[in-house]
Amino acid sequence: MQEKSTWALIVAAVAAVLTVTAAVVVVMDRSSPTSSSVRAGAGTHTDAPGVAWSLDAATYLGRSFGEFSDPRGGASYRSGNPGLLLAGDTLMTIAGSPTDQYVLGDAVMLGIDPANGSVRWKAPAADIEECSPTPLGGKLYCYAIGGGTGSTIVTYEIDSGLTARRPIAENVFGLTTTSETLYVAEGSLDENDVRVHSGSYSDVSSNWTHGFDIGGDYEGIYETDNVLTVIDGVGLIRTGSEMAQFAAGSGAELWRTSDYRVQDARLAPGGVLVQSNTDGSTGGKVSEQVLRGPDGKILASTRSTAVQRVSNQNDEDDADAPILLGDAAYDRSTGKRLWAGKDLVAGQDIGAVTAIAADTVYLRDSDMSETGIDLRTGKRRWRNDKTEHFQPLASAGTVVLGNDGSALTAFDIRSGRTRWTAPFSALDPDPDTFSSGGAAEAYGDGWIFSSDRRMIGLAPP
Repeated sequence: MQEKSTWALIVAAVAAVLTVTAAVVVVMDRSSPTSSSVRAGAGTHTDAPGVAWSLDAATYLGRSFGEFSDPRGGASYRSGNPGLLLAGDTLMTIAGSPTDQYVLGDAVMLGIDPANGSVRWKAPAADIEECSPTPLGGKLYCYAIGGGTGSTIVTYEIDSGLTARRPIAENVFGLTTTSETLYVAEGSLDENDVRVHSGSYSDVSSNWTHGFDIGGDYEGIYETDNVLTVIDGVGLIRTGSEMAQFAAGSGAELWRTSDYRVQDARLAPGGVLVQSNTDGSTGGKVSEQVLRGPDGKILASTRSTAVQRVSNQNDEDDADAPILLGDAAYDRSTGKRLWAGKDLVAGQDIGAVTAIAADTVYLRDSDMSETGIDLRTGKRRWRNDKTEHFQPLASAGTVVLGNDGSALTAFDIRSGRTRWTAPFSALDPDPDTFSSGGAAEAYGDGWIFSSDRRMIGLAPP
């Protein structure tokens, strides 16, 4: 098996390598957040939430500068964007110091009580490359790259932070989990020698190992979201534009492509795959979109060039809901076209879909107008003209939370009515605190919001 490219070795060199196989000692931390009192009336509506607690990355770490980062991106080259993983009553994120090497310095994984913002535990995370968002056996699964060949499987017990690390010989570049199984992708990308393993912490190949004739380079890997995905019994391995769809139970290949014209592909609930292809010209304009079933066969295709990119991807749909391709909705099990609508396409053939929740599609047009349409029928529910820029972050029931760069806003996606608005200036006197990045999770009857610098819990007044 060939060693990794120079790029990958650089990644390994900046990571602090821990190679013990026994459990790692975790610092049990009952630190209080920087604020624990609710400030009512923080927004422009009487029912705007107050700040129940606040956790500052630099203050907690005791450093001049600090950042929160999504565990799914690890502490290396994919780091830098705030993100939260909520599992039961524990909220997990990575915190570290910003550096000029595109990695977080002295990064740690934090387990936070979402009710009051106190840090329950912290554990070393400086060499973490990627974590799966789905807990397995009460643990968060991640992988790290060592200084030479091989990799390390790393687990964090969600309740306690107790960490275990097991070095393996394989050069891992992707990892994911379901509630029952660990999957890892490894191999030599430049030799098209890629394998996916299905197993457990103690043996990553205990279920099966399957090779795929796909390849690429490590630069492409670090630019690809969701290198390895498994949903509803179907898996997808991506190495840039080359990819393969496989049966999660056996590893059997269902569909594979090395066509450079494939711009993007993602799995969706029901085990279906949404694929967009370019025309091969410079600039990569999309010329076709395809829906593949769980068996890899094409169910539907369209020449529409409008690619729909949903902000709240995790809340986007379920296995029974129609799936959107271009300017139309399709039955994901049969490929039947259900309805079409011009509202789905913004100016210059750009996808207008921004969020999906409660069987409603939220659309943003090029003139900044916003529209809500019924996902099942395509009928327009409401429309507001000339609104400010808005980026959805999370949803709970019919409520969508997002920000416009200066305030948090919650609105009802079925009616279009604003529930409340909370200017960042009312949440914190420093205008730069929430200016960079944004991630949110619903928790109880409130919300948790994080920029790269500060995390806050929002509670009803």
